[in-house]
Amino acid sequence: MRTPLTIAFLFLVSFIAPALADEGRAQAMGFWDIFTLTKVWLAAIFCVGGLGLLVAGGARRRLRLIFMGLAFFLWGVAPVLPLGSFARGMALHPSPMCMTTRPFQFLAAGRGIPIVFLALLAFTAVMSILGTKLFCGWVCPIGAIQELVHAIPIPERLRKKVPFAWSNALRVAVFVAFLVLVFAFKYYIYEYLNPFHFLHWEFDALSIAVIAIVLIASLSLYRPFCYHLCPLGLLTWILEQIAITKVRLDKKRCTSCGLCVAKSPCPSVSAILDEKSVRPDCHACGRCIEVCPEGALSFE
Repeated sequence: MRTPLTIAFLFLVSFIAPALADEGRAQAMGFWDIFTLTKVWLAAIFCVGGLGLLVAGGARRRLRLIFMGLAFFLWGVAPVLPLGSFARGMALHPSPMCMTTRPFQFLAAGRGIPIVFLALLAFTAVMSILGTKLFCGWVCPIGAIQELVHAIPIPERLRKKVPFAWSNALRVAVFVAFLVLVFAFKYYIYEYLNPFHFLHWEFDALSIAVIAIVLIASLSLYRPFCYHLCPLGLLTWILEQIAITKVRLDKKRCTSCGLCVAKSPCPSVSAILDEKSVRPDCHACGRCIEVCPEGALSFE
């Protein structure tokens, strides 16, 4: 663990970011004003902090899980707590799901897209290009809770890795079906597939069922919602291919032992070793870098 870097990160989260808390009036703000929202500043700090840990080789598994717990609390729990302007500035509206799909609903209804959706999409895109999946991998509360559940020890024979071609085909098919249905019939299928609804903490039957399915699947699969259904995951996967920083291979050091493939939960490591131009989603967890005994993998 890189102790000075970790201390600096926690200092920023604990003192500087809450000082930037706002009144959460996102709908009345201009494009650049959106970036003064508490949740955006905190997201930027988490993204840059995660990037720093990855580049420095300090994104160890235990520390990573601590960050996942913080991410779920800050973006999933804090907005509904009585924390005044800080909680209002952390409001989930729009959620990562909604900021990706609702703009198409607005267009299908002949309406303009609210500026908050465009600003948050722009922010997510910039973070995703700065470092592969920085937003999805270090900020998203649903991604975080899936990763935490996946860390629960179960027999290894129950762990599964779905071929990326299958999971991505499903993700693309659902998104295409969404576009056809929303423009042809004004029908929004993601309404029934949205685990972020649960984070409103209203406990309706549908949101409970969706989050339960996602979390049960997470015991066996790594981030199943992200890989199989999430439209933002699909967008950031596309941007991931042109990310400035990502996991890279030093072929001279690699001994082809396969330990990184065996120990990493995601399907992207094999593609990284094969130096493929198009890779599966890498959520920047740093696990492959951590377990490589030769230091052949790095985030740079």
